[in-house]
Amino acid sequence: MTDTTKHHTPLHDIGDLDPEGLPSSRSLVKATLLAIVIAAVVLVLAVLPAEYGIDPTGLGRKMGLGALHEAEVASQTVTAETVARADTALQSKTLTLPLMPGQGLEIKAVMKTGQSFVFDWSAEGGPVHVDMHGNAADAAEDDFTSYWIEDALTGGRGTFRAPFDGHHGWYWKNNGNQMVTIKLQVSGFYDEIYMP
Repeated sequence: MTDTTKHHTPLHDIGDLDPEGLPSSRSLVKATLLAIVIAAVVLVLAVLPAEYGIDPTGLGRKMGLGALHEAEVASQTVTAETVARADTALQSKTLTLPLMPGQGLEIKAVMKTGQSFVFDWSAEGGPVHVDMHGNAADAAEDDFTSYWIEDALTGGRGTFRAPFDGHHGWYWKNNGNQMVTIKLQVSGFYDEIYMP
């Protein structure tokens, strides 16, 4: 047989409470003041360094909380600088270029300021001299800016963002005695890739 008896806790009116068992006004004031002091300590030691980068005691930095604020600031900065919108379609090109001993050749991309591509090239058969460079659209033929020059390289890869409107690319020269084959891959945003 199931016990259906319900146990009820009798309700008390506040007037029925023993005033001797309640905290005094003085102890309530002490507890309130203690809570305010603890909150102030947490604010100064943790919240200000982590949220606002304000660290008057230096403990926030030692506890690593300052890094939280620095990471947030860095992420906001990176977000603004990371995205570069393009007005042109994504393009990709792969070229194979034979280089006889003593021969040099150039490949360039027509780009506007801010356009970018990723590239990967290799020299099969031996190292080559390379000059990655660019010249402004209206510049004289011998007026150019070199970005990366090496005398004996068998490959290169990376990203490139055009610093100005113009023609940007590579000049390779085979200084060896054997034929070298340059294999170039370029993907990104540019108007055209051509051999001058």
